[in-house]
Amino acid sequence: MTKWFENISVDPKDVTDLKELIPLSIDQDEDYQRFTALKKVRNGDPVAFLGEGDDVGLAGSGCDPEYQEYGVANSQKRWALGDWQIPLKICYESLQGTIAEYSLKTGTPVGDLTSTEFMTYILRPALERQMKRMIWRFGWFGDTAAANLKDGGTIKDTVKKELFTTCDGLFKRIFAQGTANPDQVSTIAANAQASYKAQKSAILGSGVATGIFDDMLMNADSRITSDGSAVILTTKGLADALTYDLKEKYKVIMPWETLFEGLDVAKYNGVTIARVSIWDRMIRAYENNGTVLNKPYRAVYANINNLQTATDADGLISDLDIWFDKKERRNYVYSTGRIGTMILEDDMFHAAY
Repeated sequence: MTKWFENISVDPKDVTDLKELIPLSIDQDEDYQRFTALKKVRNGDPVAFLGEGDDVGLAGSGCDPEYQEYGVANSQKRWALGDWQIPLKICYESLQGTIAEYSLKTGTPVGDLTSTEFMTYILRPALERQMKRMIWRFGWFGDTAAANLKDGGTIKDTVKKELFTTCDGLFKRIFAQGTANPDQVSTIAANAQASYKAQKSAILGSGVATGIFDDMLMNADSRITSDGSAVILTTKGLADALTYDLKEKYKVIMPWETLFEGLDVAKYNGVTIARVSIWDRMIRAYENNGTVLNKPYRAVYANINNLQTATDADGLISDLDIWFDKKERRNYVYSTGRIGTMILEDDMFHAAY
């Protein structure tokens, strides 16, 4: 657990105002809702589908035809929402002897942090940022059966598996469908290499990255390729490898355009590619055994509306409930909500990993 300000001097000649602290350079996280369709549902709500009708038109004509039954393909799924919570407690004593001590109240209310600069400029912004990352973690990397490396899973042993078990994320659903129907997957051999260096060297091989994207475009379902709204979401590592490959092999510069802060897009053979760098950061942070990364190069070709996330509230991120308990002299922070994911049509995406 990170301690409060353990690396910042409290010498009176140094910084004494929390507002003077300069945030470290941090990555700009992409807006989650630009990469998935958000729905408001209740747990167990159904989603029903109608497909193609039976083929019609038989050879023959004339009187007394033989009439046949007719049907339309149909199916149904149900939303499964999982619960998450953020229960935190803070005692003012943990801030004494640090720079934050200057923001504490004095006298009897010294323990109440609810209206201090510490709460306004440090704790609340940090929590709000982590809650946004939490949604990415659940929505894409969630796994109700998540396990640490020591137990045969993919989560680092130093990371709590409970950070992932709220719901099954979109990657788990994509991998499961890819196992059921391998034709929906373009294999990335670089992912199987035995070290970080080998993984990177393999993905930067001549023709490798362009070959991956060409394979995706050629083998994706024609309904996807004919959908003008379909995009390829990709890790930054794979997107950068494509840019490098085009420059080295074909002497073509691939221009990337920043549409919004944290969202970079480019075109490849007429298809929009979106670079989702938060995937890379989460793979490094959570799916990293110290030697190799778990599938560091990933891509999903689909219409965003087919990749859905849902909650039963008005938004994925709930309000923070913050209060001071006068009896215990502690400050408490709590938030809770529900989240679930669904791929509407399992055959309407093509993935590479």
